[in-house]
Amino acid sequence: MGLLSTKEKSPEEQRIDELMSKPINNSVKPHLKQTLKNMAKTGKSMDEIERYYRETAAKTRFIEERKAEYVTEAKLADEVYKAYVTDGISRLDKVNGRFLASQSVKTDILIEQNNQIIKLLEIIVNKGNNGLPMTFCSECGTQNNNAAKYCEKCGTKI
Repeated sequence: MGLLSTKEKSPEEQRIDELMSKPINNSVKPHLKQTLKNMAKTGKSMDEIERYYRETAAKTRFIEERKAEYVTEAKLADEVYKAYVTDGISRLDKVNGRFLASQSVKTDILIEQNNQIIKLLEIIVNKGNNGLPMTFCSECGTQNNNAAKYCEKCGTKI
């Protein structure tokens, strides 16, 4: 009289079983059924339980429909990763490293060539002054005798 026997199910349990008989992904089914039962135990209305079921089923269908797309995207992402990253270093980083190394070598070569040009210019200038070595003032650039202690033009100490 008002009490249910152990074999009878409550209307909520019957409705949950009815909902769970509909097609849905088997990996989600046991968790969803348990969640729906917990909702019924906590006093949620059947409307709320059905709404939760419909939302979960819709999300599950959405994911299942796009599963092939996700697998394809994952494979493509893996191929892109393999194409651009090898040994933990991206090809761009490798190329950039080579570029920076070549720039450094070019700079070193230019500095060495510049130093050689300066030496040759000093030799040419010194030969034009009866073989007397000459120095240049760091302030004004005037050519001075190597024995001079001060610039002939501006007086800066050489």
